[in-house]
Formats: sequence, C-alpha cells, structure tokens
Amino acid sequence: MKITGKTLMVSFETEVKLGNNDAIELTLLHQAFIYEKKDGGVGVDLDLSEDIRNVKFLGLEVDVFSVDSFRKFKTQLGELGIDLDKLIDEKEEELIQDGLIDKIKLMFAGKF
Repeated sequence: MKITGKTLMVSFETEVKLGNNDAIELTLLHQAFIYEKKDGGVGVDLDLSEDIRNVKFLGLEVDVFSVDSFRKFKTQLGELGIDLDKLIDEKEEELIQDGLIDKIKLMFAGKF
C-alpha cells in the first residue's frame, strides 16, 4: 500500500448572535478539510454553515428539526424584513476575516 495523500476532516461549531440587538441566537455547524499540499504546506477547505442548531429568536426556542417549521420561521422573519440567509452569510464572512483558516492551520499543521 502506498499513501498518496492525506486529508483530515474536522467538524466544529460556532455560537453566533445575529440581527439588531442580537435578536437571533443560533449554532452554526461547519466542516473543515485539512490536507497536506504538494509543497509541504497545509491547505484548508471550508464548508461553513453546513447545518443550524439551537435557534432562538428573542430568547424563544425555534424548532429547526422540522423542515416545515423552520421554513415558516424564515418566512416570518422575511415578513419582518429580516433575511436570515444574508445574516448568516455576513457572519461566515466575518469568521473568515477574523482568521478562521489560519487558526485551523495552526491547530492541525502537525497532524500529518
């Protein structure tokens, strides 16, 4: 057997607050794929916000396990002028700008 490449998959989550006055609280679940590059460095591919858990709106729990109820929640937010997907996208960009990829590289650089 000859190993031709190595990739480490890591699942992690971030607790975030979104919207005016942090009205929406939720947990975003992510995956990172860390691999050894041909030049010996470490590469990272991210799959951000793969899933959402523990959603609260104004402190009240929101059912995210039922597709219909979560869709209804997003529709109701839209009627209030709140685009949840846009807020999550902005938070993802903030995570990247805060150096998420570099943090992951530092954590797993010696694992190969």
